Amino acid sequence: MAEIKVFEYCEANQKKHLAAAVKELEAMGAESISYLPSGKPVAENCFVSISHSKGKCAVCVSKNPIGIDIEKITDRDFEKIVRKTFGEKEREYYGNNKSPQVFYEIWTRKEAYSKISGDGIRDIMKATDTFLLDGYEFKTQIQDGFVLTTCEKNKC
Repeated sequence: MAEIKVFEYCEANQKKHLAAAVKELEAMGAESISYLPSGKPVAENCFVSISHSKGKCAVCVSKNPIGIDIEKITDRDFEKIVRKTFGEKEREYYGNNKSPQVFYEIWTRKEAYSKISGDGIRDIMKATDTFLLDGYEFKTQIQDGFVLTTCEKNKC
């Protein structure tokens, strides 16, 4: 089961923000955190993930591969993005529940999954419909104008 922590950070100082994220992950039990060339954080003894958006940072640790994404709910051209980047089931879900919150629920699913898959977000956007993925569990929370989603690979 994943452990999650959300905290505020100063957007102006990314170096301090990343140091704070690593400190939080270590407090949650992650050991020897380093970064792959892609920028993905890895720990020696568990799986970790980091996300940030508009002054909030979310970190998580798990015994299973995990990805996390946090996004502030803002106005965008939702319809255009949905047409260009969502899969069939994702478009159907959005169409039946149109709202900024639902858009970000799907968007954060895609981002969180991309952190596990190792593929860049561009590579999985249209090609991956998160409602059709087997072997992954998504959990979404809405809090203080932010959407937070974790994607955790089920045990093999």
